[in-house]
Amino acid sequence: MNAPGRLVLVLGMHRSGTSALARGLRVLGIALGDDLLPAHPCNPKGFFEDAGLYTFNKALLTRLNLTWQSPEAPDAKVLHTLAAGPPGVAALDLLREKSAGQAVLGLKDPRMSRLLPFWRPVLTASGLRAHCVISLRHPDSVAHSLRQRDRLDPETGHMLWLAHMLDILEGSAGLPRLLADYDLLLREPGRQLRRLGHFLGLPVDATELAVFADDFLDPKLRHHKPTDAESDGEKRNAPWAALATRLHAALRPAADEADGRLLDSPRLARLTANLRREAAAMAHASPSGVRP
Repeated sequence: MNAPGRLVLVLGMHRSGTSALARGLRVLGIALGDDLLPAHPCNPKGFFEDAGLYTFNKALLTRLNLTWQSPEAPDAKVLHTLAAGPPGVAALDLLREKSAGQAVLGLKDPRMSRLLPFWRPVLTASGLRAHCVISLRHPDSVAHSLRQRDRLDPETGHMLWLAHMLDILEGSAGLPRLLADYDLLLREPGRQLRRLGHFLGLPVDATELAVFADDFLDPKLRHHKPTDAESDGEKRNAPWAALATRLHAALRPAADEADGRLLDSPRLARLTANLRREAAAMAHASPSGVRP
């Protein structure tokens, strides 16, 4: 019997560099499939996102009366129930179809970051050996990008960044995982992809790395870099930004690790739990009553 295949999940908030990170997987010989979403003016280099996975996750959120812009966390119990029923069977078939004949498959959809309670039992049933690569970008930059693309106010952008990252940290617990910083990937793609290759036990293809670094990456596509004013003074009147910045500051050292030990530390687990409680209290006090 053949050994089970491997699966690399690229997780992260929208506009966090997940597309660039997914494209970088090809440097390690990781297949992304042949059913990718087409490029778009907001992502002119491409999304590197499987169309079937995107359609499935979007429908799953719709079934929960949610969208990617919904700050509240999907109900984990409902997701577990769905995974044990027909949606779980359909998801398992999808994974098996995508991974057939692939030694290592990479899949990316930011929506999966919030749907891990559904996908975890499906992954177990598939037999695939899953690794998570989490794309980190400063929440100020993400909020700026969302304002430009979707006209979301900055506080909503920070709230969504926090909600996604908390769900990722909790939902991926127990799986091998590594944090990848988007800005570092732009500045030093070779070093970052070698780091990722070490984590996955895969060699870097020098030719593919040159194509990725010289032809694909374009620092001009990074339209925003956080300033000290944004990171400090302005957050006194922006509580969601303040919470998001606290989590980013705690996560950033993990982007220099060779493995994900910091992500599994009790200290980060305590911070995650505290931020979840603070976010719920803030949402409860707001008129909308939204609870990330």
